[in-house]
Amino acid sequence: MKRILPLMLALAAALPASTIAAESDGTAAVARLGRLNGQALACRQPDVSARAKNALVALAPKTREVGELFEAETSRSFLSSPPCVDRQRLATEVDAAVLDLRLAYPSSHHTEAPPPVDSEIVTRYLLQDHNGRTVTDQEFRGRFQLLTFGYTSCPDVCPTTLAEMAAVMKALGDAAKRVQPLFVSVDPERDTPALLKEYTALFDVRILGLTGSPALIRGVADNFKVRYEKIQEPGAAAGRYTVDHSAGMILLGPDGRFLARFPYAMPVQELTRRIDDYLQAAR
Repeated sequence: MKRILPLMLALAAALPASTIAAESDGTAAVARLGRLNGQALACRQPDVSARAKNALVALAPKTREVGELFEAETSRSFLSSPPCVDRQRLATEVDAAVLDLRLAYPSSHHTEAPPPVDSEIVTRYLLQDHNGRTVTDQEFRGRFQLLTFGYTSCPDVCPTTLAEMAAVMKALGDAAKRVQPLFVSVDPERDTPALLKEYTALFDVRILGLTGSPALIRGVADNFKVRYEKIQEPGAAAGRYTVDHSAGMILLGPDGRFLARFPYAMPVQELTRRIDDYLQAAR
């Protein structure tokens, strides 16, 4: 530790002061906005929650780290049963957090984290779909696969991602027939096939829910380099927990090979354009 500390100080000194401030203030602003979003969801104030999420998409860098921090803070706040203040007061607090976010990222460049190379992703899986059928990655050969990992009790990121997935399918028009959207549950203890079918149908009936034993889910997530972890507050009931997980979507080609990883909250128009580029290239 004595050797590492001087090195850290030297690196910090080499960075522009504005960069250090942006990283520190930006992380704090994202975390604060996530906590307020969780409070808004817990207190059933969807318009205030929408304001917080829209600000995150518009102002913060679109990186996996930002999306996961926002989701984690939302989940912790939501589960802690925060006191419900009146709507106007909460909206004012959100506006203040949005201002902090704007100051932290005055000219944010929404960059995508470099995707892992093809050799790092193993696209094999053996799971059960929401109709009770056993499916593998071979099931959809000849079609593109658009996957996301999540769970039905997810308070924010998962429904947002599935709504975006549904919007992409709609925007692709007839070309969507060449794409199979998939929602892989990372909560097999609670997400039964019947529940997954009901949940995915709320967004688009073409989205197929996949589940399996905890061991199978862990294996598939590891293959796709997706991280997830059950978060249970001390003293909470056995079934009351959230799952902190990697966000975003993954695209596989007609041959089942990994093509791209899209970060959480990428604008639907941009997401559709990138997927359509792959579709056109494969004609």
